[in-house]
Amino acid sequence: MLVTLLKYKFAVSLVFGSFVLLLLLWEYFHGGVISHHLLASEEMPAISNWWGLLSIPVLTWITLTRIEARRKNNSLQAGEFSAQVFRGFMGGLIYGLSLAMLWEFGQADYMPYVLLLPLGLALFFPIYRMECLLGFVVALTYTFGGVLPLLIAPVLLVGGLLIYKGVRLAVSGFAKKFRSNKSS
Repeated sequence: MLVTLLKYKFAVSLVFGSFVLLLLLWEYFHGGVISHHLLASEEMPAISNWWGLLSIPVLTWITLTRIEARRKNNSLQAGEFSAQVFRGFMGGLIYGLSLAMLWEFGQADYMPYVLLLPLGLALFFPIYRMECLLGFVVALTYTFGGVLPLLIAPVLLVGGLLIYKGVRLAVSGFAKKFRSNKSS
């Protein structure tokens, strides 16, 4: 399945773009396309949801290109690799949906705490991968458009990368050293 998606990157990008187009058409015919102010402040510039028609298909294309490159350099079996990519996408999607629901249901006070959740998960999971980013951005597109999530995500991705590749390896190296000293 994943190999098929990678073969048809342009078509998959169009499917994701069509999702955004449908959202925009719905907005357009129900009061107009929404613009979101940076940091939810009226004094900051507004970004129109129309930009999602460009950002989401381009992000999809880049994501599939990166996954394809990773697949060529990966030693996992095809099915195992596909499952890993699927789990990453779904994890990002579920996380983004949880943030969107908090906002939509007026529980935005909890969002700063939930925003920090991926940094804790990064000790155990590689949340810095592109499929996680795509799932996160797609999930937040209805609530925040196709650009604002792309401004938040790099902070989470870089933090996740530093924790997964740095802190996690340092902690595991320390634990191994501690165990070897204890057994001596």
